[in-house]
Amino acid sequence: MGFVTVQWAIEDQTDASRCKAYGASAVELVLINTENNHVTRQVVPCERFDTSVQVTADDYVGTITLLDENDRPVSEPLPVGPFEVSGTEQTTRRVSFPAAEGQRDNEGQRGTHRQRDRQRR
Repeated sequence: MGFVTVQWAIEDQTDASRCKAYGASAVELVLINTENNHVTRQVVPCERFDTSVQVTADDYVGTITLLDENDRPVSEPLPVGPFEVSGTEQTTRRVSFPAAEGQRDNEGQRGTHRQRDRQRR
């Protein structure tokens, strides 16, 4: 047996507000053993930004996806791997999600909208 630790970020940041911007409350990690196709699935809170899974020492591929409070995907699944897990060393994989759609498109305009709203009052 061995351990794989998967660390994730959103725009290379581990800030809980990034999870909220996506509407994500959890992360689904799916690891597939390429030798026997055994699937290991783990769901953990988004704001943890890492998880460790004990699996059989072997070769793996997988995906990581941000989920909303109803376990529905709010991001595209990102690849985790391929990688090898050994029984003697811990394997670490790192993944970074891009900015949430609304964040990327409206980030610079938010202050402008607020200012206009204040002028109307």
